[in-house]
Amino acid sequence: MATAVRPSEAIGWQSLAHIYCMNLDHRPERWEFMQRQFQRLRMPVERFSAVNGRDLDVPDLAMNGIISMEALPRYYLPDEQKLFGTDLTAGAIGCALSHMLIWRDIVQKCAEDGVDPRAPFLVIEDDCEFAQGFSEEVLLERLSHVPEDWEIVYLGGQDLLRRQHLYEVGRGVRRLYKGFRETTAYVINDAGAKACLEVSVPLYWQIDTHMNDESLREGLKPPKPGHADHTMHPRGYFLWPGIVAQQRDGFPTDVQKVEHD
Repeated sequence: MATAVRPSEAIGWQSLAHIYCMNLDHRPERWEFMQRQFQRLRMPVERFSAVNGRDLDVPDLAMNGIISMEALPRYYLPDEQKLFGTDLTAGAIGCALSHMLIWRDIVQKCAEDGVDPRAPFLVIEDDCEFAQGFSEEVLLERLSHVPEDWEIVYLGGQDLLRRQHLYEVGRGVRRLYKGFRETTAYVINDAGAKACLEVSVPLYWQIDTHMNDESLREGLKPPKPGHADHTMHPRGYFLWPGIVAQQRDGFPTDVQKVEHD
């Protein structure tokens, strides 16, 4: 990874330009859960007040091009008819907008505050559980195997199609492809933030599906000839095995149509 810094050269997570943790105001128990981990890791983190999807005017978002008009019929389907983890819900829209606001903040920091555009930013959701032994040194060692053209690197997630072995590009690193899901924690740079903003509007699906499966970015249409399974834009990778996991047992979901399966 081109911007990696040796732990001996950094004190207190200075290898990262900034660390965000998105958290809904009405979920203080999640923030407490994350704070305990941050204190143990001595990690300086900005709490980013997440968007509450239940407060949004969804038709207005569609009228303004943030959400695709074509996505509205599926948004209004009864829960039992929705595709779990894929179709938009109020919580999923709030989650997506929260990520978009963070990406915008990253772009602004690089453009206006003099932050190196190649510098890595860490974005964390408030149900992230760091693996045992996680540290800055461990993170940097894993990232050192990521190709230098990276724009976004997921620190963990789900391989729904079970094809991760086909996309190995380095030790413990896989090329991002359409079967990967979750935005629990990821490292992103300025180019990645710009690319994510570009491809996420208008939004058709939950943000991880929309970003990673390029064949679905225009709705339910047949893939174009020569379409690749791996994600081209943003240039993405994921760590496998991951060094974070989504805490499914301790918290109710704010994104999915039902509690975590």
